[in-house]
Amino acid sequence: MKYNLLCGDNVELLQDMEENSVDLIVTDPPYGMDIAGVGWDRNVPPSSTWEQALRVLKPGGWALSFCSPELYHRMAVNMEDGGFDIRDQVIWMITTKMAKANKLKPAHEPIAIAQKPISEKTIKANIERWGTGTINIEGNRVPWEGKPPTGWHSDGAKRRAFGQDVIKSTEQETTKVDANPNGRYPSNIIGHFDNIEHQKYFYAPRVTRKERGEYNTHPTPKPIDLMRWLINVYAPGEDSVVLDPFNGSGSTGIAALKLGHEYIGMDLSQEYITISERRINDMVSDNADAFEKLFKF
Repeated sequence: MKYNLLCGDNVELLQDMEENSVDLIVTDPPYGMDIAGVGWDRNVPPSSTWEQALRVLKPGGWALSFCSPELYHRMAVNMEDGGFDIRDQVIWMITTKMAKANKLKPAHEPIAIAQKPISEKTIKANIERWGTGTINIEGNRVPWEGKPPTGWHSDGAKRRAFGQDVIKSTEQETTKVDANPNGRYPSNIIGHFDNIEHQKYFYAPRVTRKERGEYNTHPTPKPIDLMRWLINVYAPGEDSVVLDPFNGSGSTGIAALKLGHEYIGMDLSQEYITISERRINDMVSDNADAFEKLFKF
């Protein structure tokens, strides 16, 4: 496995990369909220950043960007102005956030799901050429609690039952189908829920103190399991190249490497690059020599 941590301006670093060389972008950029008074969080990434990200991403590849609810519109518009098509919005539910003055208690963060336009006439042809263009539903179903339901009755017309299309030949026929044994069809709402009933329907990651690391000074690390799930859904297959142009403390990289992908992370901060290196060594492998490190500054 390989990872490449680059310290510097991400636009300049992206300009040095080959066109169509990345399979997936997953990133947690500045929200433009000036969180904790850190200087790097005063503006959302401009369209010029997304233009370079688009250039290195393969046609049909996905770009996932965390945002704040207040400035999601700016992030999405800048991504569109950079050449991406906005395809979806994933809602990450966070029930443990603190209430703020003169606002409702924040309980979610949106994730913009954007795609680079395909270069071929069909998605099938694009996948055959580039390997990108679709998502991995079957590999990311939400597991059932206990035995999967059975004996779903469907009548007449085409119906969807537990993620399966059911077609009857006549209106009089009644077909029984069983739930997909691999779990429920994944939702675009993910998060940690206090109500255990919600866990049956939604994937529920949350950050832990151990995975954060006591030495990690980054104010907003994301749960590694959350990043793993996102990469698993949107990466085109094994040995993909995953890019995070706003590396932060490296949660995207840890998740990508754990899944067997190659990772490229970029950040302006030498401190965060060093923290990422340490977290990768601590969490991905007991033996640092197991990785081919391409470490540049």
